[in-house]
Amino acid sequence: MNIKMQAVVTLAMALASANAFAERGFTDEFVSGATRPQSIALLPAEAAITRAKVVDTQGLIDESIVFGAQFNADVAKILADKGYEVQIVDSDRINADPMLQEYVVDAKRAYDEMIGRYRPKKLPERIYNAGDSARLLATHLGVDAIAFSKLSITITGAGKAIVSGLIGGTTSGANSMIGIVDGDTADLEVVQIAIAIVAPGEKTPDEIAGYVATLAAGNTRRLPGADPSQRIEVAVSDDEVLDEVESLIKE
Repeated sequence: MNIKMQAVVTLAMALASANAFAERGFTDEFVSGATRPQSIALLPAEAAITRAKVVDTQGLIDESIVFGAQFNADVAKILADKGYEVQIVDSDRINADPMLQEYVVDAKRAYDEMIGRYRPKKLPERIYNAGDSARLLATHLGVDAIAFSKLSITITGAGKAIVSGLIGGTTSGANSMIGIVDGDTADLEVVQIAIAIVAPGEKTPDEIAGYVATLAAGNTRRLPGADPSQRIEVAVSDDEVLDEVESLIKE
């Protein structure tokens, strides 16, 4: 997780009173239904599962692949229940289609550059655009929108947690972010951040799967259905909170 995401997560965890907190961001047009997609393609989640030990920190690649796939599957089911047509674009499909592979690489690069400039209060101004690569990818897949997602879970053993509490360092936690880009305009329409509290101590695969499910639910809970007439009550964050988020991100 980069320093910008760490800043947002730190602030959100301080404000959250429940086990999971989600920052919801929507353009006004998405909320009104004017730019609501009917079909969404989920690109492979960029997942990182890290087990922090007293001596070292170990990133587990196999777990990242498994739980990244679970995250997309959980999100896909929720979106389908909301009436969206969902495609999961997995690595096998990408590897079997050289042109798709090129489009995905280019679109992810453009998205990462765009989201690096993201400021919550600026989303309604429609200043964020992923460019031609996102449009080409959406056309190739035949969808109205592309969803980009990142997932990070850090598991800290009890001993490591004590050391971190004394001198600072890696702590337990889980966070995820989904960004939805319009396939026709490449405008960023939705950004959702979810956070789950992870207690110190080793975790079983089932426990990690539970955190993944919590994050997937947090990222999609406020998302309205595919029916453009469906409305939501968008949670509006306090301006002071947003100002502090922006100041942390800029540092």
